Amino acid sequence: MGDMRTNAGFVITNSIPIGNKEFVLGVNMKNPQSFVTWECKDGDDYFWGHYTDSLLKATRDLCQRAIGEVDNLELAEQERKEVESRYILTATVKHGGNSAVIQFPTEELGDILGSIGITLPPERVYLGGHTDIEVHLRHNGNPMTDAMVHLFHDKNSLRMVNEVAKAVFHSDWRVYERVEGKLKTGFYADAGNLLRDAVDYAKYLKDKHRDRGEER
Repeated sequence: MGDMRTNAGFVITNSIPIGNKEFVLGVNMKNPQSFVTWECKDGDDYFWGHYTDSLLKATRDLCQRAIGEVDNLELAEQERKEVESRYILTATVKHGGNSAVIQFPTEELGDILGSIGITLPPERVYLGGHTDIEVHLRHNGNPMTDAMVHLFHDKNSLRMVNEVAKAVFHSDWRVYERVEGKLKTGFYADAGNLLRDAVDYAKYLKDKHRDRGEER
């Protein structure tokens, strides 16, 4: 009895934890035909009660509230992944019946290739592929990254893709905005042109920041 949870005259008989929330069903201790479902925080903070005189209705409500929260969490996870996908380039690499999905930029490019049996260094694995290696840069529906994909050609290597992604996505946010704007106007002739521009602009911003610091 000491472990029995109660609130406002109801004893909690069912509980469904979802993420950092909890949904509970309670039965009135004086009227066994009176039921409630609550959302609960921190194990003892009950709110948003739904009251009914039917156990089946209360059970349905409990399940619906829990499923609703699962739906919300799944939607949030999907939105998070969609946002993250805007800031990566992705490639599928196949070799000897094995395959790997690479998200650029990465510090483990060589290790990923090695995990599927590719012994060539990343700078020698070309987008055009080899007799036993297939490489496919993937579009993700984001206009910026898709425009970047179109700048690469068969003779570019996976190392090149990684360096471009690093220069754009793991640099000063102003570099990202500059590249994004120039991609919209078709400024870059190829991926090499984009890489040089991004690296040079990042250096310019760094030098400008340093000069301002020296002036102070």
